[in-house]
Amino acid sequence: MQPYAGFEPQVGEIRALRTFRIGPDGLLYPLFSATPWYDGTNVARCRVHSRPAPDGRQHTPAEDDCTCGFYAYADERSADDYPHAKHVLAVISCWGRVIAGTRGVRAQYARVDALWLDDVVPADLAMQVELRYPGVQLYRDRAAMLADHPPTKLDCYEPDASSLRWWQKAAVTLALATGAMPAHWIDAIPYGRVGWGVLVALFVAAALVLRRRRTDLQTQRRRLGCATIVLWLLAPFTGPAGIVFLRLPLLHLVAITMTQRTILARQARQFPADIR
Repeated sequence: MQPYAGFEPQVGEIRALRTFRIGPDGLLYPLFSATPWYDGTNVARCRVHSRPAPDGRQHTPAEDDCTCGFYAYADERSADDYPHAKHVLAVISCWGRVIAGTRGVRAQYARVDALWLDDVVPADLAMQVELRYPGVQLYRDRAAMLADHPPTKLDCYEPDASSLRWWQKAAVTLALATGAMPAHWIDAIPYGRVGWGVLVALFVAAALVLRRRRTDLQTQRRRLGCATIVLWLLAPFTGPAGIVFLRLPLLHLVAITMTQRTILARQARQFPADIR
């Protein structure tokens, strides 16, 4: 959920979404921290600038020029960037110093209002969570929770652009198929080299446009995807070197990405989570 620069701090409580790991003690832990959240008000502390500034001013989350604060997402499609959100999703209220971005917020204070647990969460562990968080409304129906506790809609949030349009999918499919062909196959197709050049120019332009947009992680992924497709398209005309330095590394990158996603998905289904 970045960047946040350029948006004014928000006033009042804002409802947003986030996911957690559930420890063996029934506490809710962030995905990348061993410090649990508690029932009621949670106060963010900056670990980057833990000491007072030279002028004596204490660093207070969430600062514009820092990454501190509690993070939360604007909606489900943003939260689902992490597979954990497919099994554990919370509606939280944020207040104090709150800075809004394109897909969510980060805040000085936060409170868990409602919590949805998937059926894969064991009943005894869900009971521990309920005992630990008496002030949190527990749900087993995700849609019901979101209906009862709808997230706040802010003007700075971007519209849903997570799914590709039909013509974008067609362009990606055509580019992948073209890049997989030998160079002499492309040359044998009428205007094949011209079509190849158009595809290269299209994805280079898309990568440049996305680079100028200071938006979120989804945009960064798309920009990286466009650059990867350009390299894939160049491979047929680079000879044996293209196989060694373009095709194999790209295929290796795809394999690593798929492996990482598989590992994350397995970790997301682990209850209780291994908190370290």
